[in-house]
Amino acid sequence: MRDPTEECHRSTRQLLGKIPNFPGLYRHTVNGVYYAIKKMGGKRKEHSLDTADRKIAERRFKDWVANLDKIDAEAEKTTLAQLLEKFERTRQGKADKTQKTDRWIIKMFKGNWGHGLDIQVSRIRPSMIDEWLAKHEPDLKNSSYNRVALLLKQLFDLAVNDRIIAESPFYRIQKGWKKPEKPRRSVPTDEQFHAIVESIRTQKPNFDGEESADFVQFLGLAGLGHAEAHSMTWGDVDWQKGEMSVRRHKTKALF
Repeated sequence: MRDPTEECHRSTRQLLGKIPNFPGLYRHTVNGVYYAIKKMGGKRKEHSLDTADRKIAERRFKDWVANLDKIDAEAEKTTLAQLLEKFERTRQGKADKTQKTDRWIIKMFKGNWGHGLDIQVSRIRPSMIDEWLAKHEPDLKNSSYNRVALLLKQLFDLAVNDRIIAESPFYRIQKGWKKPEKPRRSVPTDEQFHAIVESIRTQKPNFDGEESADFVQFLGLAGLGHAEAHSMTWGDVDWQKGEMSVRRHKTKALF
């Protein structure tokens, strides 16, 4: 029984015309798309250059030949859907919050990626990524935009490391990282702060009012966040020196 995929390749080869004075470059006689063909290790390798423009084809041909030894022949067939599945598996050891954010971005990506999830990763162009980012840019804060872009960078870095592609298309996108907006914080005055603490302390329905007030007062006077204070133990307090050792929640820096 004949392999239909091989039949398709054979019919395509019959329609390819060799380009004079440029070994390995061919053009489809019907649709005008250029192809690259080269023998390596006794095996014939074919690659659509996805363009009918001669100059672009020549540039892509040279890049393809230069990167042939960097790519695994079988891995090169990996689709975007398969890469996303692999990426999610590599993130299983991350914190729950990180995994939740990853799932949100991937769900959004799958929902309106305009080029199909069955596209081979090797055929994804920087302009495709720019196009997708442009759709979501107006609805994302700068920090959220950067988080989305980071996932795309990590996704295609994985493809490079696994020799699916030789170069990540992410590094040629037009849109760069954005400067995070400074958060607007409303800081109470000393009088307002003490009034808040006293209000918590005197709440009659609150049986834990005293403890809650003490905790809020400690946060304010020590200048700590909830997560930092929550992780402290009595061993972090040096009673003789009158000092506390606190580790920042995000940076893990000790101060």
